[in-house]
Amino acid sequence: DPRQEAQLDSLETQFAVERATLEAHMRRDNAALAAAIAREHDDGPAVAAAVDRAHRTMGAIQKATLAHVFAMRRLLRPDQTAAFDRLVVRALTPAS
Repeated sequence: DPRQEAQLDSLETQFAVERATLEAHMRRDNAALAAAIAREHDDGPAVAAAVDRAHRTMGAIQKATLAHVFAMRRLLRPDQTAAFDRLVVRALTPAS
């Protein structure tokens, strides 16, 4: 379905920009953590604050990714959703 393909492509383009922004924030947070470690050489208040910032960014990345996944799912036909759901679950489940 060309219309569906175009809509999915548009979502992918939008998410690529959002993901790149969030990944840049994560790099900034990691650099701040490294600087705090270099200053404190221990699990001090600056290290703890930097870890908290990094965790917030990681959470934002995960939430944005899930929002993207669900936005894609809403564009699928009913006959496509079961296979999509299996792929999502498989991607989130560790291999044993």
